[in-house]
Amino acid sequence: MDLRQLRLFRRIVAEGSFSRAAAVLGIAQPALSRQVRALEEELGIRLLHRNGRGVIPTEDGRRFAEAVAPVLDDLARIRDEAIAAQGVARGRLRVAMPPSVAAALGPALMRHLRAEMPGVQLHLQDAFTGTILEWLTRGEVDVAVLNSMRRSAAVSTEPLYDAHLFLVHPPGDPRVLRRLTPEGEITLAEAASLPLLLPGRHHGVRREIEAALSAAGLRAARIEDIDSLTGVKHMVAEGLGYTLFAWDAVALEIQAGILAATRVCAPVLLHGFVIGTSADVSPAGRAVVRFLRAEVQRRIADGRLRASPG
Repeated sequence: MDLRQLRLFRRIVAEGSFSRAAAVLGIAQPALSRQVRALEEELGIRLLHRNGRGVIPTEDGRRFAEAVAPVLDDLARIRDEAIAAQGVARGRLRVAMPPSVAAALGPALMRHLRAEMPGVQLHLQDAFTGTILEWLTRGEVDVAVLNSMRRSAAVSTEPLYDAHLFLVHPPGDPRVLRRLTPEGEITLAEAASLPLLLPGRHHGVRREIEAALSAAGLRAARIEDIDSLTGVKHMVAEGLGYTLFAWDAVALEIQAGILAATRVCAPVLLHGFVIGTSADVSPAGRAVVRFLRAEVQRRIADGRLRASPG
């Protein structure tokens, strides 16, 4: 019997369902069932009755749940007091972000952790948000930045920011230049007339783009699915098509003169981001969430982040 089994059992009793508990905890239901069976075998008692509506504790299970609750509460309090007494957070923290967000916020997060939370070991990953949501739901990351269209009962989310989307193209591309407005922007209708290279339909940004097109009564002339950020940037640079990204996803290529980006207007395209956390986010995770929110506000205010507050 270990603490993890006790915490899992307590959550199942609170939720009254293996499936709901698995969603909240961010672990697979079969793994949760195995942990409960192992606990029952060790104790030699039946802890739960399973029925069509979920589960309820047996009489032995109820008494056991009542007995372990104060123990778990005391351990959580002792942990928090120990961390507070040290004045610093410690441990490994797994953070995942889309590539554009990692480019914008990753260096600042690393500097902040080194200066203010040196006891925290950061593991930063990037991917499209569909993949990140799977990681977070399975408990493979602690804090994640997700597309706002991504939702799951297994994670808690709060708004972060809405990035402005830009048409990404080769510098001086004649097909783009002749479509520009007097303000140097490109309308959604004109962008849609170009061959687009976009992430597949299972990605949030693709859903946002298609929703904007539908709301404006538009249809893209051609869309090809490219689920590779690096690949699509190379294809755009070679004149094989155009894409729609947040500025930070291509900032380095813009600075190097490899790519250019033109803001989409009429309507403005926004790519919404939220912060997601696992059910048992650590004090270090909560501190990182606070830092990311504050850093986003600073960058929007000084113009480094081309976005609107979430």
